[in-house]
Amino acid sequence: MEGTLLVAVAAGAGAVLALAGVLALWIAFRRLRAAQQVLLPDGASAGLIDRQASLQRAVTRVEQGLSDLQSLVERQGEVTERSLATSLRFQGLVRYDAYRDMGGSQSWSIALIDGNGTGAVVTCLHARDHARMYMKELEEGTPSQRLSPEEEKAVALATGRPARPPRPEAPVPPAPAPEAPAEPTTGEIPVARPTTDDDA
Repeated sequence: MEGTLLVAVAAGAGAVLALAGVLALWIAFRRLRAAQQVLLPDGASAGLIDRQASLQRAVTRVEQGLSDLQSLVERQGEVTERSLATSLRFQGLVRYDAYRDMGGSQSWSIALIDGNGTGAVVTCLHARDHARMYMKELEEGTPSQRLSPEEEKAVALATGRPARPPRPEAPVPPAPAPEAPAEPTTGEIPVARPTTDDDA
């Protein structure tokens, strides 16, 4: 009888200790949950784990949006670059004196080309009484007509490439000496007449 009572008391004491341990764990868990509560900007409260999961989803959406925006910007940049390649965006201007009697560098040549080297070279030659304009086309850097040194310099300024050295000028042959005019011949040979007293 006494042994049974001792066993019952021991079992009851163990149950009480287990119950006290569960109660202590429950209180600690409640304190931990209370410490994990995060105050949101709108005044509501949420768990730290839930809040972390929500923030992670928001960061993932932001990263995806940035990736999409970067792809859009790259595609738009490629389209813009292709459009700019066909627009006249490079120019080179050269002023000079085309005629010796005209000063002030009033004549000029300007090269208008795109990114592919296609465009035109416009030249205006000013004289005292007139002015003439010429245009020569360029197709990927190749002129349709022969360019003057000034026009080549204008193209070099527009493309950023060095101009080709000037072509050597062909030597000018000396002008032939003028011939003496021939005396008219009548078929008679003039004879000197001696001077007489009558001529005096």
